Formats: sequence, structure tokens, C-alpha cells
Amino acid sequence: MKYSILPFVALLLFSCGGNSDQSSAGNYTDITISMDTVVVDSGDEILMAATNPYGHSYSRDARRLYYWDGRSAGLEIVDLDNFQLLAKKTFETEGPNGVGKDAYQSCLAGEDRMAFSDWNQVVITDFEGNVKDRIKLSDEWITANLDDTSSLSLLGFSDDWNWMYCEITNFSKLNSNIVKVDWINKTTDLIELPEFDKRENFRVTFKSASNGGTSMSMVSPSLDLEKNREKVIFWSDAFTNVYTYDAKNDSLKFELIISSLTANEKMGTYKNDVSSYEAMSEEISKINLEVSFSKLLWDDKNKIYYRFSSYNLPKIADEDSKSRVFLSIISENFEMMVEKEVSNLFKTVPAAQFVKDGLIYCFLNVNDELGYVRIKAN
Repeated sequence: MKYSILPFVALLLFSCGGNSDQSSAGNYTDITISMDTVVVDSGDEILMAATNPYGHSYSRDARRLYYWDGRSAGLEIVDLDNFQLLAKKTFETEGPNGVGKDAYQSCLAGEDRMAFSDWNQVVITDFEGNVKDRIKLSDEWITANLDDTSSLSLLGFSDDWNWMYCEITNFSKLNSNIVKVDWINKTTDLIELPEFDKRENFRVTFKSASNGGTSMSMVSPSLDLEKNREKVIFWSDAFTNVYTYDAKNDSLKFELIISSLTANEKMGTYKNDVSSYEAMSEEISKINLEVSFSKLLWDDKNKIYYRFSSYNLPKIADEDSKSRVFLSIISENFEMMVEKEVSNLFKTVPAAQFVKDGLIYCFLNVNDELGYVRIKAN
């Protein structure tokens, strides 16, 4: 294991009121933030997981990382206890065990299963690449309640692995509802998230003629899920508020999380449809001047959530883009306990991945090796 410690400890004073949740989750009036860095020992292998912070799947106990490289059809498995590469496996893209040439996304689909998805299907395999199931996302029983311009994208699975949660994709108008797909019994349910409909205000789409057809590019606020025990948390980077879904009781709740340091959502007015990539880039730059929120990171040791929020500062001439970054600590009941600007500690917005043993793990490329900055707040 390669291991290094950053010579950095910062004392941050967080002021907070008499929140009743502090008695059970700790006193966060004064917080010391310390950081170190760990680097995965990949031996003589090149880890594609080191190239970007996206598409990383973690086991529920955060002891394993699974990273799918669609270009090479390779699955990387990393031991996060000892920070060592365990295996690199090459999967078939065609034939009986083929996951598809365009399998661009993956996630865990069971204790010993992976799911690979493209625009039309989800393929479930074991860790050796043997296909166990195929779900066609274009089957009529799945798409019966969708219009002709919409399709589904996999977000994740239920705790018993029998349900898929899917986002509805539409390049002309965003749909923030979730389709819950029972792929065993071939039924679907709709989870409506009306407070997220405002995502449409920040969609930017460019359509152009291409090879006799239409090429489309779109950038929009995220719609994603995280799981914390029996709760499924639906969130978007455009809003501080979240929805929690109790699958066992089929109940949905909208949770207000109020920030006093940043806006609680994006609010501006922008062009939804543009006529060039240049115009698209211009609108995106404007939107990025507004606040964005990370996922909620559950700390099971301290029974709290962490979250980063940030917004870009106006760019000056040829200088690199700069951001203001904030860290929030939120109670198990989604009450804001404490928040603080931490721009002086981070040159870029931390790519936070998960919390383990009270430490926030943030992706870091260390000379093309996979590393993590571990942040401790106490």
C-alpha cells in the first residue's frame, strides 16, 4: 500500500444554534478538519479508475470499489481496506455473455452481480462476466406510459435487488419523475418528484442535422439517488432539498434543508435550446455561476450527513476558473447543523465519493494513480 500524509491540519470554527440533534450526533461548534492521502497500489497495472471520479461503484460496507471501463470492456476491483488492486477482468461485448458494445454505465445489482446499461438494455452478470439476465428498456411493458421522445436510464437498484429505479430521459423537456421497474414480475410504478420539475429551467440542448438525421447534445441538472439503510434519497445538484422514499411502505417525503451561506437552489433564467456549441458553452458557464450541491454522504459512525456545495466565480481573462466551496453537516433528520466556507482548503471542488469510519473519501488523481483525500471533521 502506498500511503502519504498531507502536512495539513486546519481549525475551523463553525457556529451553530442550539439544534436538538446535536445531543445525539455530537457537538459541532468547533471543528478541526484534518486530511491525508492514500494511493491504491495497482502493481504494474494501469487503473482506468484513476482517470475520472465518475462511474465508481462501492459495496455497501465501502470495502470494495468496482469500476467499469466501457472502452476496454474491463472491470476493475479494488480492495479499499488495504488499497490494493484485486483484479482486472475483461468482459465480452457480443455473444451469449455479451454486455453490449455501448455499455457505458455500470452499478452493483447484488452482492455478486453487476449491471451494465446502454441506451436500450440492462445486462446483469456475475463478477466473471456470465450473463444472468437481460432487461430491454424498450419493451412495451416498461415504456407503455412514456411518450415517443422519452427513454429510460438506470439509476440503481432496491435493497432486495428486485426493483430498478430509472430516470426518464427527454432532450426536449426534462421529466423529473422516477420509474420503478419490477423486472421480476414485469410491472412498473411511477414516483413523482414535482419539486424537481424546475430542473427544466436549467436544461441546455443543441440539436443539429447529422448524416441525414439529428444529432442532439444536452446538459442539465443531475437527478440521482443515494441509499441509506431503508431510505432511498433522490437528489439533484440544482437544489439543496431532497426526497426520501421508503420502499417498504411505498411512502415519499420531501425534505427541506435550509442553507444560510448559499442559495438553496439555482434560480436564474437561461436559454433552453441553442443553435451552436458555442452558445451552449456560454449558457453552461452562466449556469455554473450558481450554486451546485453534491450528494449527501452518510457517516454511519457519527450518524450525520456531509455535503459539499459550490459555485464558480466569474472568470478573469485567461485565469483558471475559481470556485467558492462550502461544507455542511446535516442531521439524520435533514436539519442543517453547521456549515462553513472551506474555499481556502480546496483549490477545486472535492469529488466526494463515500464516508468510511468517519472519514470522507474524495477522489484524487495522484500522478495517474488512483488516490483518495480522506477528510476528518471532529
